[in-house]
Amino acid sequence: MSINENKIKEEITKRWDYSSQRYDTYHGHGVKSEEEAAAWKALFRQVIPGEELTVLDVGCGTGEMSRMLADMGHEVTGIDLSEKMLAVAKSKAPGSIEFRIGDAENLPFDKGKFDAVVTRHVLWTLPNPEKALESWRNVLKPGGKVVVIDGIWGNGSLETRLRRKIGNLMILIVERNDISKDSYTAEMNAMLPNAKGVSLDKAREYMEKAGLKNVHSMGLNDLVRIQKKHMPFRYKVTYKYDYYAICGLK
Repeated sequence: MSINENKIKEEITKRWDYSSQRYDTYHGHGVKSEEEAAAWKALFRQVIPGEELTVLDVGCGTGEMSRMLADMGHEVTGIDLSEKMLAVAKSKAPGSIEFRIGDAENLPFDKGKFDAVVTRHVLWTLPNPEKALESWRNVLKPGGKVVVIDGIWGNGSLETRLRRKIGNLMILIVERNDISKDSYTAEMNAMLPNAKGVSLDKAREYMEKAGLKNVHSMGLNDLVRIQKKHMPFRYKVTYKYDYYAICGLK
């Protein structure tokens, strides 16, 4: 790993260490209702059908998706660069889940270990997404599946910028939390190929280039509708994204 790449990974870790303090309080990150939890489980039953699968949650953060998957009876391993994120995950998750430090682009596992690799809100954060997809494919068993949940977080439009400013200001007033401090620096964003999010077409390109087959996607509008139903207005005003799940087979 080059010096520049080491610096990027250090900055990524620092950013998510900081976010770990409040990550679960943010609507759209923490699972906020039984209705939302049921929607996530329905999605996972659809994209990774089967029972008692070995599932790797890459960039697991505070373990929200790991918990959903473990509740469904799967054997779950979660990895993340941030020790502070993992500390939160361990504090609230069942003991059956294994959490460990790991780099999404250089997975610390043997080839052919998992039935499925799941990632949520991770692909956009990676400096080398093509390398990551290859690593995810390598740890799958033959016929295993990669499931990527991601989206476009900032389309650059005036409407989006205004929504973000209004929502962030309301969160600052109500929660005394400057949510802008959770963002990457401009220098960091310049080093990431997908700093504003990953388009569905780009995600498909990464997956197909990694050799994944039968790549198919679905929009998550129904899940977003459920999330927004349980949000305070200060979050609802900014919550408008192109949100999707995309899957591919080894």
